[in-house]
Amino acid sequence: MSSSLELLAEIRQSSERRPFAVLKLAEPLLNTRGVSRAGDDAWLVYEQVFVSAIDEGQIELAKAVLVILRTRFPSSQRVKRLYGMINEAVGHPDEAKTIYKEMLEADETNILASKRLIALLKSYGHIGETVKQLVAYLDIHNNDFEAWLELSNLYLTQNLYPQAAFCMEEVIMQQPANHYFHLCYAEISYSMGNFDLALKEYLRVVELSTDNVRGFYGIKLVADRIRDIRAKPKRDQNARIDDAPQPATLDRLSQLATERLVAAYNGANDTCKKTAEEWLKA
Repeated sequence: MSSSLELLAEIRQSSERRPFAVLKLAEPLLNTRGVSRAGDDAWLVYEQVFVSAIDEGQIELAKAVLVILRTRFPSSQRVKRLYGMINEAVGHPDEAKTIYKEMLEADETNILASKRLIALLKSYGHIGETVKQLVAYLDIHNNDFEAWLELSNLYLTQNLYPQAAFCMEEVIMQQPANHYFHLCYAEISYSMGNFDLALKEYLRVVELSTDNVRGFYGIKLVADRIRDIRAKPKRDQNARIDDAPQPATLDRLSQLATERLVAAYNGANDTCKKTAEEWLKA
């Protein structure tokens, strides 16, 4: 029994989502009331089992565990969140939404309630409400880069590129060494016609990840696009290229990106290699 409790504690500490393993370990403990051997951690075990039961669709088990927790902690906001989760699981989103909003009215800094409400709204396609709730959440917890990333993605689904770019700037300020976030920012900047900034960000991508194919594709694409705009200034008059490098530098960047892309596809199958070569020659 003690080994099962120790394994459950290790899973909790690692923040892993392993519902099948949790339920398998917890089953003999629940049947023999062995959970009580965990002492004060027994309630953490019950919460762990509840969440795993929800994940595995074992709603009756989740309800039984919730009764135990609500009996012990009738006024707990943490247990109230679990009540909201079970309403979600059984298809009662309005009840769950009401519960989470009540929790936030009692404490607007409640991170767990905020995230559950955001996830609920998004799962039902209420993008406007989800954005509003995320903005409210970030007004309080502005150091949550994952929330900024989520908000950026939501803005992109609505083609709101300036707002999405602002969110990515917040992400990069908190995670400056992550090449993927620079890549996202580069692609958003390119979509906005901000080509000089896009080029800088693509260069930053390959600086942080030296074999990044998307980064080199981006460098070639932007460099060639800027040269094309300069050659035909009546096209893309709204494009931002004021801080772009001089033509000779653009030529070198385009050539370097081409060489790195050719090298990257040398080991690919013939179809992929041919497609890449045709695009690079276009």
